[in-house]
Amino acid sequence: RVRVTDLVTGKSRASVSIPLGLMDWGLKIGAQFAPEVADVNLGELGEVLRSGMVGKIIDVIDEEDGEHVEIFVD
Repeated sequence: RVRVTDLVTGKSRASVSIPLGLMDWGLKIGAQFAPEVADVNLGELGEVLRSGMVGKIIDVIDEEDGEHVEIFVD
């Protein structure tokens, strides 16, 4: 799940649920909102996810655009 919220209002700007198999695509969406997400090592992340990890895996605050980007595995 990719969730983007407005830092000022706290309102959701985007909330997208995607299958784990589309993880690369989800990270690309997140990177559109916060370029810091583009720095994530997809190889390492894939290994962690295959090990069964659940919960928040990415948490980025983009002060410039006033957005909070979170990526979760449920």
